[in-house]
Amino acid sequence: MNIALSIGMIFVSIFVGYLLGSISFSVVIGKLFFHRDPRLEGSHNAGGTNAGRVFGKKVGLIVILLDVLKTIISIWGIYFIMNYAIPKESLFMEPTYYAYISGFFACIGHTFPLFTHFKGGKAVSCYGGLLISINWCLALIGIAVFMFILWLKKYVSLSSILSTFIISIISFIPIIFPILKFGMDFGMIYDIVLPSFLLFMAFFVLVRHKENVKRLIKGEERKITWM
Repeated sequence: MNIALSIGMIFVSIFVGYLLGSISFSVVIGKLFFHRDPRLEGSHNAGGTNAGRVFGKKVGLIVILLDVLKTIISIWGIYFIMNYAIPKESLFMEPTYYAYISGFFACIGHTFPLFTHFKGGKAVSCYGGLLISINWCLALIGIAVFMFILWLKKYVSLSSILSTFIISIISFIPIIFPILKFGMDFGMIYDIVLPSFLLFMAFFVLVRHKENVKRLIKGEERKITWM
């Protein structure tokens, strides 16, 4: 075991995740194609939902997909480096955990982006990217839960908050019943760390939506009209 190498790769995971997460696609697309900053319009948020509100649904969808993609790249990139480019016996953690670190800091970069004065999104797309890159089965369930709540209540914020918590709770089930462990990508480890990580991220998403929660309580939150 090489302690210096292991610690160094933790910093690499943080660095890669944060830098990739800091790419604010809503701001890039807004300024490049529309000469406008989404942080100055709508909900003043740099996420995909506000991009769709300001620039149109197609642009919003593109932003969401790109935000999901950058999270996937941060996780898979680090996982493959840890798993195939560096001898496992040199590390004091499994490659999966380095990938989680990178994914977490991709979410941090997305919400507090280095390149856009630390004003970013609310990490929902990044949470989706986490699910897709770690466990495709949980990702499919998460999408279904999100869309059902959105269809039922018409609030994107409420759907985001509830779906992240619901899927985080569901992710604990295979820990209790190991026979249900399936859907992990590229041999990543499914242990108590994964559901704990997802639950922590659900609380992170909730904190990022605190203003939305206040508006939901007051009945002032904006509903979607397209569903």
